[in-house]
Amino acid sequence: MRAFISIEIPQEIKRKISLVQEQFKTIETQVSWVRLASIHLTIKFLGYISEEQISEIKNCMAAASFDIPRFTINIKGMGVFPNPNYPRVIWLGLEDKFDYLFRLQKGINDCLEKKGFEPEERGFTPHLTIGRIKSLKRKNQLIRGIYLYKDINVGEILVAKINLMRSQLNPGGSIYNTLEEVKLRRS
Repeated sequence: MRAFISIEIPQEIKRKISLVQEQFKTIETQVSWVRLASIHLTIKFLGYISEEQISEIKNCMAAASFDIPRFTINIKGMGVFPNPNYPRVIWLGLEDKFDYLFRLQKGINDCLEKKGFEPEERGFTPHLTIGRIKSLKRKNQLIRGIYLYKDINVGEILVAKINLMRSQLNPGGSIYNTLEEVKLRRS
């Protein structure tokens, strides 16, 4: 099964993201907008895992989060990957004042690497993917729109748990189910 470790995004924030997506739908571009049910913050993509690996993944999640209290992150800023000249992904940025998110990701990655999982090749760039650009038609209009939203502040979320998620690929989009969760400690 395909799996990843993530943080859920509350419905209230997803509704605000939907309003942002709606603004961009007025620009006639070929963007595949991420369904609200699919918006999440990926901490680590695992690829294909077996049932037997679930408990060791959960153990790594628990070990990495042991000394990390619940924390807030601010969803702020908008941009594109890989760059404005060749945009493929539209994202919302994340601000973590205490670097808990980076510590959590590093702890999980280090623990899983010791268990034989593939290490992260790229640096961790926390973000929420809200759209995938299918064509560069009207790219300049799209980039101008994104520039207008570059300082957007969507809101703050409380990170109280992390989830091990199963991803099932379907023609209508991926379906995610929670396999395990680890709660962060109260401060």
